[in-house]
Amino acid sequence: MKQIFHGWEQVAARLDALARDEARKAEGGDAAAWLNEGQRASVRRIAKRIARNGVIVADEVGMGKTRVAAALARAVTDSGGRVAVLVPPGLGYQWRAELLDAGVTAPPLLRSLRQYLAAWEADDPSQAQPWFDQHAVVLSHAFANWKLGAKSEPWRWALLPQLYAKWRKHGDWGGSDRLPRGYRDNEKLIDWQPEQAALSIVQAAKGAAGALARQLIDELAEQTPWPGALDAEAYRRDEHLRPWLERAVGLGLGIFDLIIVDEAHKSRKRESILSGLLDRVVLPGASTRRLSLTATPVELDVQQWKGILVRTGVATDNLADAIEGYANAVTRVRQTPSNDDVRRTYRDAAVQFESALSPYLLRRDKREDEHVQAFARYAETEPHAYRRESEVTIDTASLKPAWKQAVCAAEALSIVAGQPGQQGEKRLRLTIGNGHGIAALIRDESCDESCDYVPTLPEDEGRDAGEAEAEDAVAQAKSDKAVLRAGWWRQVLAGAVRSAGAGLYEHPAIQAAVAAIEEVTAKGEKVLVFGRFTAPMQQLVNLLNARAMLRSLDQGTLWPQAKIQDDEWPAIQAAHVQLQQPGELRREDLDAALAKQYQELEQQRRRYRDRLLAHIDAGLTACPDNVRARRLFEAFRQSAAADGQVPGRQRQSLGSVAKAMRELLGAEAETLGPKEFAAAFIELVSASAERDEGDADGDGVLDEEEATKLWQELERRLDEEYSRPEGGFARLMYGETKLETRRFLQLAFNRENSYPKVLVAQSMVGREGLNLHKACRTVVLLHPEWNPGVVEQQIGRVDRVGSLWERCLDEAIQQALPAADLPRIEIRPVVFKGTYDEKNWQVLRERWDDLRAQLHGVVISPLLANASAVPRSIVDEINGAAPSFSPLPRTSRN
Repeated sequence: MKQIFHGWEQVAARLDALARDEARKAEGGDAAAWLNEGQRASVRRIAKRIARNGVIVADEVGMGKTRVAAALARAVTDSGGRVAVLVPPGLGYQWRAELLDAGVTAPPLLRSLRQYLAAWEADDPSQAQPWFDQHAVVLSHAFANWKLGAKSEPWRWALLPQLYAKWRKHGDWGGSDRLPRGYRDNEKLIDWQPEQAALSIVQAAKGAAGALARQLIDELAEQTPWPGALDAEAYRRDEHLRPWLERAVGLGLGIFDLIIVDEAHKSRKRESILSGLLDRVVLPGASTRRLSLTATPVELDVQQWKGILVRTGVATDNLADAIEGYANAVTRVRQTPSNDDVRRTYRDAAVQFESALSPYLLRRDKREDEHVQAFARYAETEPHAYRRESEVTIDTASLKPAWKQAVCAAEALSIVAGQPGQQGEKRLRLTIGNGHGIAALIRDESCDESCDYVPTLPEDEGRDAGEAEAEDAVAQAKSDKAVLRAGWWRQVLAGAVRSAGAGLYEHPAIQAAVAAIEEVTAKGEKVLVFGRFTAPMQQLVNLLNARAMLRSLDQGTLWPQAKIQDDEWPAIQAAHVQLQQPGELRREDLDAALAKQYQELEQQRRRYRDRLLAHIDAGLTACPDNVRARRLFEAFRQSAAADGQVPGRQRQSLGSVAKAMRELLGAEAETLGPKEFAAAFIELVSASAERDEGDADGDGVLDEEEATKLWQELERRLDEEYSRPEGGFARLMYGETKLETRRFLQLAFNRENSYPKVLVAQSMVGREGLNLHKACRTVVLLHPEWNPGVVEQQIGRVDRVGSLWERCLDEAIQQALPAADLPRIEIRPVVFKGTYDEKNWQVLRERWDDLRAQLHGVVISPLLANASAVPRSIVDEINGAAPSFSPLPRTSRN
């Protein structure tokens, strides 16, 4: 806990020196240059502001915010300070890698209380590695989301009473040197971990420079009742000891000089959890600064500016008027853009807004990107036109009769959906366009023959009763009739779905998505699909794989599968009909065809395995700097040799790696040399494990024993991932997908020739932190969201530095292609017209325009300009007056 921070002036000097050094590298063409021009400008601007206040870096998705933050973290740690980085649960791997690139070492992402206490696990207490001794700590947003109650095990809450007891005994509080009464005899306090952690924290606090740690622990001790602190019920979320337990855990983390908050995409729930972590767990010192990172500080409401400013440690009292005034001015100027007074008011509000937030806010957007600027010059259009939205529409009028009937039945259900007990019908109506409601309907047992049951109304209810009873009976009869109507329409809907055949495989939205996806993959590019509902997403994946397999067999190309799996058969049947293939589809015929071609595939794999070790060895020898990869390769070679010495045993290790490498290298694997093999192996082991995983002694190098032990775990992961019995043309990434599998999928999707060609990602899983841009520039929104901030994150997976789009644009400009043929980032929302999905998309578009006005400088969008016939000169005037928070001069963005 000893604080040796030399202050923010030294941090600023280090940042300035870094920016100058990086600029010299860039000017000299040095490939080792780490920061680009915009990132260097951000670093300089932070250096000027960080001594006075916290800073928000709100760069658009894919422009390198994390690298800027890592540069600041390095400057702080080099100045003797400590850094806490708060990140979404799935981003620990990326953050630690970025910090390591910056020269900052941090332990693995802190996710749980058990992991927190494990830092003090050591037979010799002097060998423990407490969190407060780490220069940098990376915490999950959800770290403090503990569910505690009366039945919680004592180790989960005992740190607070243990800290109280140890401070009484060993600290300098209250003049006492004794443990509290009953401590030694209490069975709840015998757990070694909390006791050791508490003693370590107390000893560190006693020796800490300055009085802050002692002051905090004094306050904690004063508020801790004894023996009331031994009641597990007192640690529930809303109980009085919960904040003090959080503070006790915070003392174990230590005092931080810089707190970096990676907000990524927020939700109200996450925002609340994050605020609690900042307010009660991550403890600041007297001069602590916060750096907040987000691409979308405001998404649905301008009041969200206030939330992120508060989390950054900025007082908002003097900013509210400027924020609200700009929002109102934007609304008015979009309504009457030709009104001179309205435009004048808007310009004044924009100036005030920019002036108010500039001390705290930095934002670079795509207008500063050299490729976006090049696109605008060659296409002679607005910079934001490098993205193209084109709807994948389903017109109800063009549907088959069964699906028309299903849509009409779902809409009819909305008439009675407001009645008590009819929420299921309402959900059906709202989700029929995206398939979610249909999936539920298919699963529902009430949609088989038992659906024929229709309840009857009581014939004489209320006939002889008094007036009050008669009114109640009438009301009940109306309610029962509503139930009957809903049941009847539900039967109609179920019947229509059954008569349409093949369930969700014939759903119009899935059919339209398949057509849009295959149009892109036929050109050799990959497609990223986002959805919310698992069942339709899984059916889409099944159908895409089935269609790809049948085409592969027809064309005589090898398909990596030896037999049909039971759960694949319905999709294959549907694909056979959709592709209008001749003849009867028989499963045994398909199995025979797959088995025959699989023999040839195995022969190719055998030849590939025979040269795999030699090729990797030669390639790694040519690049001796990667010591980690070399050590893991030696462990791999020894494992393969050991397998080969066991009679009758399959060469499991060699087979798993060979299959993984062949999938990554794709169809060109047979013709590639050692350099490509070594590069693929390095990528494979990097995706298989975190960068310092297996380094048990923490010396930064894998020795032979550590490499052997780690390889055993990597071998298990590779075998689990690459032993799938089915082809992987399309893959699904959702909540149950393991973190290792997500990394494998990211690696494979970013390689042009490997499977998967289509990645279908659940929005909550795939929209943050994943780089999926190297072989894909098309995003299909299977289930468009309500929140434009979410969509920005989704598109940002492919719209990043070094993307396929950038390479395609460079080639197009070099070939002097006409403007109309320049490549774009393609955004393809699936919109089922005539259903609630259409309304969803309209609302999203309106909100998206509001977000662009706040963040992208696009106050008058092209759609709005076209609809109202606003002259181009007025559009340019309004958009040109939009606030700018870029660290670069305006000329760099024009």
